[in-house]
Amino acid sequence: MLKIEHLNAGYGDLQVLWDINLEIRSGEVVALIGSNGAGKSTLLWTLSGLLKPMSGSIIFAGQSIGGVSPDRIVSLGLTQVPQGRRLFAGLTVKENLLQGAYSRSDKADVAQDLDFVLELFPRLRERLNQPAGSLSGGEQQMCAVGRGFMARPKLLMLDEVSLGLAPIVVDAIYEAIGKVRARGMTVLIVEQDVQIALEQADRGYVLDVGSLIMSGAATDMLANPKIRAAYLGI
Repeated sequence: MLKIEHLNAGYGDLQVLWDINLEIRSGEVVALIGSNGAGKSTLLWTLSGLLKPMSGSIIFAGQSIGGVSPDRIVSLGLTQVPQGRRLFAGLTVKENLLQGAYSRSDKADVAQDLDFVLELFPRLRERLNQPAGSLSGGEQQMCAVGRGFMARPKLLMLDEVSLGLAPIVVDAIYEAIGKVRARGMTVLIVEQDVQIALEQADRGYVLDVGSLIMSGAATDMLANPKIRAAYLGI
């Protein structure tokens, strides 16, 4: 579904990513892990079209998307749930969720997907007509993730969705991600929380100072002494 080859990217003359090679197959959950500043968000911004690659190729669903506009990338089925939620604080929860489906014309299916999201996150149903800015941090994250679901993407990219949240909220969000995956959605999880990311994933990649240094089955990576020592403190 997604194939990245020899990707180099950054900000102006500042290169952050170096020769990235990564592949995600349809139906997989893949974890991209690494410490703060490793370049994880830079990779997501490049995939989303917010940054133009310096060189290399990005093929999504059979099409080259390196340097393609963000709206075109979303229309192809690649959606990002950004770090920091980025909700429209003055709009209601319902309006924020429907913003995720702005490029869809299948109104009946959009209505069904809205019901599905509200089943996944009952708290959002209770607050459907409240301004998103009035929600707690955990509720805002549920709304941001739900908005990503509403796009019904082929590949959903999640950037640090557990950051700063209580464990019970994190559990609810990842339970919802599991249910969406069961419906056929492919997911890329980008996390500093290595344990939870690899527990959810089929495969994983480790990004360190802009370079991929390790990849493999998620269960093998969880058992890897280097991963355990560097990221789990074990």
